Amino acid sequence: MHLTLPRPVVRALVRATVAPVLSPRIPVGAQRRLLDLSGRVLPLPRGTRNTSSSLGGVPSVRVTTAESTGPHVVLFLHGGGYTTGSPASHLGLGAGLAEASGAPVHLLHYRRAPEHPYPAAVDDAHAAFHALVEAGQVPQRIVLAGDSAGAGIAVALLLRLRDAGEELPGTVGLISPWLDLDLTDPAVAANTGRDAMLDPRWLRRAAVAYRAGSDSPGLRPLEADLSRLPPLHVVAGADEILVGDAERLVRGVAAVGGRADLHVAPGMWHDHLVFAGLLGQAAADLRALGAALRADVVARRPRVAVVGTGFGGIGMGAALRADGLTDTTLFEKADGVGGVWRDNTYPGAACDVPSHLYSYSFAPGREWSRRFAPQPDILRYLRRVTAEHGLEPDLRLYTEITEARFDEERAVWRLATGAGETVEADALVSACGQLSRPAEPDLPGLPSFRGPVFHSARWDHDVDLRGKRVAVVGTGASAIQFVPAIADEVAALTVFQRSAPYLIPKPDRRYGPRALALFQRFPMWRTVSRGFWGAFFEFGALGLTSVRAAATPFRLAYAALVRAQLPDPELRARVEPDYPVGCKRILISSDWFRALAKPHVDVETAAIAEVTPDGIRTADGVLHPADVIVFGTGFRTNDFLAPMKVFGRGGVELSEQWRDGARAHLGITVPGFPNLFLLYGPNTNVGSGSIVHMLECQIRYVREGIRRLAAGVRTLEVREDAATDYDVEIQDRLTGSVWTECSSWYRDAEGRIVNNWPGTMTEYRRRTRTFDADNYRAE
Repeated sequence: MHLTLPRPVVRALVRATVAPVLSPRIPVGAQRRLLDLSGRVLPLPRGTRNTSSSLGGVPSVRVTTAESTGPHVVLFLHGGGYTTGSPASHLGLGAGLAEASGAPVHLLHYRRAPEHPYPAAVDDAHAAFHALVEAGQVPQRIVLAGDSAGAGIAVALLLRLRDAGEELPGTVGLISPWLDLDLTDPAVAANTGRDAMLDPRWLRRAAVAYRAGSDSPGLRPLEADLSRLPPLHVVAGADEILVGDAERLVRGVAAVGGRADLHVAPGMWHDHLVFAGLLGQAAADLRALGAALRADVVARRPRVAVVGTGFGGIGMGAALRADGLTDTTLFEKADGVGGVWRDNTYPGAACDVPSHLYSYSFAPGREWSRRFAPQPDILRYLRRVTAEHGLEPDLRLYTEITEARFDEERAVWRLATGAGETVEADALVSACGQLSRPAEPDLPGLPSFRGPVFHSARWDHDVDLRGKRVAVVGTGASAIQFVPAIADEVAALTVFQRSAPYLIPKPDRRYGPRALALFQRFPMWRTVSRGFWGAFFEFGALGLTSVRAAATPFRLAYAALVRAQLPDPELRARVEPDYPVGCKRILISSDWFRALAKPHVDVETAAIAEVTPDGIRTADGVLHPADVIVFGTGFRTNDFLAPMKVFGRGGVELSEQWRDGARAHLGITVPGFPNLFLLYGPNTNVGSGSIVHMLECQIRYVREGIRRLAAGVRTLEVREDAATDYDVEIQDRLTGSVWTECSSWYRDAEGRIVNNWPGTMTEYRRRTRTFDADNYRAE
């Protein structure tokens, strides 16, 4: 939703704009036009789409959002005193329910009184329900919902279906139901004047029009047999004049052993959920109702195992929680969430993507102290998202998954933990990432070294570097950050460079209180920042793949930075890359060259021959004394699931299937490994962009796959031909990229590019927007 206003403000708006319309003095035709107009000004969830349609000959509007992909659907009957209201007046409520329930919502434009009194509206709802079933929708996957008078029509339809022996919908959601047309409940008198919307005089006139002299039992649902109904979820406001109808309905269902729950929102008026786009309490109540409805129509709650709790694992857990799939376990071998941002605590550790882009779109960060967030900020952010999305009960810390085997007979994954335990799951999501296993070179003589040795990803904070001679092996992204951070405290620093990196300046800045207040007060600034930096990196991606000339600015920025910060021409020559810009990761730093220019810092380009007890000897025979050795040599990026061994159909190990190079459809699914999903899998790394954006795309896609399992699919497996066609396309496109022109961590030992995506983030988002079911075998 776009806007949140204080409750008194929304209450005043309702009294000033809606309540006067619902007056017995206003003609019905005018009421309809005015209510439709009010519905058009209410905010809609992002990505709302609506299309006119028809169900059983009854006009309707189908409303969807980015999250409402089913497989269940909602048939919604709008309120309006049986005489007014329409899909236009209730578009905001329908879109909010679509987002909250994860399903398309059909807003039915049923016939209204006085032109069409009872039972015309119930007949229309009955025809629409039949149309959904005839179109192939399983009745148990249909959610029947309505607000106010629409809720009364929904209950009348339920009783008709049950009495006729027809199949019933899977669940029912009722918002401020109007069921007693005689208005006999004491709450009518007690709350008159407190209800910000309704006037009993208007209700009485509407009831007369709807009845048109009939006294059918269908007009008295509170007096009917309420047994054998599907689960009912009822929401009402404590201050509304119809709250008694909701309470009496729930008591009646409970009295005959049925399942019904009621949420009465303190201080709320009639149909307050209509204002979910403006009112925080209404939005929260609508989310809770949607989650309850979704949980009822999910026939199967698949057990999902997510391995890893970095950005991928936490985002996946949040998505599954939102779907009501609470039988999810997040396995983490360490003592807390965070992945690489928990493990990499070296001095100067920070992100090289601006914070507003390097974060979930559904959870804007408020922890950022700088444009490029330092490691502690990012770790705090991930911990907050974990807590706010209720993932802490799903965590299993200190639990490493060492092996996963697919049981074909039972269609389950059997997971072995490092402690010898066996855990079963219906779906397995690997969120291990590509940057989780440090790569430490096997240097001759290394065990003989007398001093401390550690990798930047496992920084030893007990080692005091002050006054020490430090040898740094490697010039990767981590070294670019920690070398400037420690340069001023060490006595001598020797950087052993195998390959010089390209760098561009880092446009970092501190976020002071005023900037943080601006982001909080005007969230649009975050959106603008995210959009700007997204476009910047998309331009860079073109320069690495299809439009090579677009990389020219990076080469020019590097040259300007070297000229400005390295006055020594001999040192400049030593740090000059010998490959095209972008072939290896372009790094971002405004401090690296300044650090190298310091008099006690040396850059050594000769190959390392051996490590001695007192230092490192290079191939030219020179011994470089050192008290401490730090590896800045990156990660084992091609071991996508290691150290976990994964066995699919026929006992085939995934590493064996990948002996000619790792590959997966969209980087996510692999033939022969049903119900296995990879996050940050093969060919999903971006040479320019935010991996968090890519992960969100993958999470959305995996979520759709798991929804199919929840809908009753036993196994989901990508077809071999689809996976092969995709891989051929990706590798063919990669042959024209800059990454083929040097060796790097993007490529495996045979030269195949297994890490990088050959397009833009926008293209990947488009290709993963919907689950391409035609490319899968579902059993």
